[in-house]
Amino acid sequence: MEMGSLPEWFTACAELLAVCTALFLPQITARRARMESYVRMRRVTKGLLTSFADDRESHGAEPVDELESAKDLQLYLRVAFFALSEPREIELRDEVQRLYRVLARPQPDIAAVRKEIAAL
Repeated sequence: MEMGSLPEWFTACAELLAVCTALFLPQITARRARMESYVRMRRVTKGLLTSFADDRESHGAEPVDELESAKDLQLYLRVAFFALSEPREIELRDEVQRLYRVLARPQPDIAAVRKEIAAL
């Protein structure tokens, strides 16, 4: 039985690597995109929650519906409800919604909410 020449072995290895790349590259790229989407979502929600907490702290008794940061966060949560399909993103959205409801209460504990926002 003949083993073949070095160029044939090199060609076979190159073809094997090409097949592996063709099979797994789309999965790796999709996973990386999902990770970037999740990280971006965390950053955006933390920013929106922080600005809402800042507005609640500075405007005290003003109704929540009149705060621009509250409107922005509500809009983001509504869009996220329809756009998200990944379990981690849905879980993050639910946590952000819970923190929004805590901040929307008449007398929220803003210091405790800030700690939870930082832990997101």
